[in-house]
Amino acid sequence: MRTRRTLSVATCVAAVVAGVGVSAPAATAASPEPEVVQLGDSYSAGNGAGTYTDQRCWRSPDNYGARVAEQMGAAYDNVACSGAVVADILEPRPLGSSTTRTATYELPGRAANVERHWLRQAQRQQLCGTPAQDDWYFDYTITDSTLVKGTGTNRGLTATVECQLTAAPQIDAVTKDTDAVFLTIGGNDVGFSTIVLWCMAARNAAACQQSLDAANARIPQLQTDIEAALAAVHERSNGKADIYLLGYPFLLNTDSYGIPEAAPTYDAGAALAAFQDRGDGAMAEAMAMLDSSLDGPGDLTFVDVKPAWGGHTHGLDPRRTPDNSDAWLVPVGAPGAQIPEWVHPTVEGYRASADALLSAID
Repeated sequence: MRTRRTLSVATCVAAVVAGVGVSAPAATAASPEPEVVQLGDSYSAGNGAGTYTDQRCWRSPDNYGARVAEQMGAAYDNVACSGAVVADILEPRPLGSSTTRTATYELPGRAANVERHWLRQAQRQQLCGTPAQDDWYFDYTITDSTLVKGTGTNRGLTATVECQLTAAPQIDAVTKDTDAVFLTIGGNDVGFSTIVLWCMAARNAAACQQSLDAANARIPQLQTDIEAALAAVHERSNGKADIYLLGYPFLLNTDSYGIPEAAPTYDAGAALAAFQDRGDGAMAEAMAMLDSSLDGPGDLTFVDVKPAWGGHTHGLDPRRTPDNSDAWLVPVGAPGAQIPEWVHPTVEGYRASADALLSAID
């Protein structure tokens, strides 16, 4: 990163000065540490890594971004979230189902809008609870209320509120001080879970083909959406931040696999590999277009992680009796693994993605 390069150059100069026995001038100010923000979906949040700070967004300290930020000596903020789509970069996103809470508060006797005053007290006292992450908050919506007698001239109000845990727009984490943005995004927009279900879990030829045909048809719109979202991220950083959009690894350890396995009617392996290549091409084209058209010192780069993953080498074995000893993705139905971890990078996979990103930064 630009800030990191400056720090490295300063360090080298100091070493040279010390080596030749010349006194270095006193530093006028300490160089700031780089600031890194991670956006995106489960492949950035950390699903599959095994260690998590929460199990709604499934953020892990062992994801690729945390590793790279540590090597950069950077401040790091991860607001990526499992299940995220491109729209979640710019808009708030509900997390899970809402709950309800009921409370009674005394209100000033002349309060013109008792529900508004009740709501302020409920929020002040965190009736809905305390969000576990800094970028989460509760939306409060009153669904029922009844006036009750208070003390003196005061009135009381008993109300029920609907509490919806919400993640703030991911872009809110980006500021003019952000030096770099890392992300993966787009898999959920084209139906990642549906592809996994029909092509890898249920192995239904017709449904697999249908899901991949639908995903291919969504690629042009996905490219447009990514361009708009990342242009907004670029603008939020005042054009300063370098933005790195990582692709996804190959999901299978083969580029040809027919289903049903006993009497194949559809080469799901070939279709899936071709789809992933098209997706990479669209994301690379989006980043190249943005990099050439947007003003500011920040660069926009697509990072192909597949070479660092050994191509298909560390994908999942799609056979009914699989050998996943070399897989860097959590197998479907893996013992001890939860469903949100299936078909997501293991620690080894995140290490490979970190290596690809570091190579792009260098």
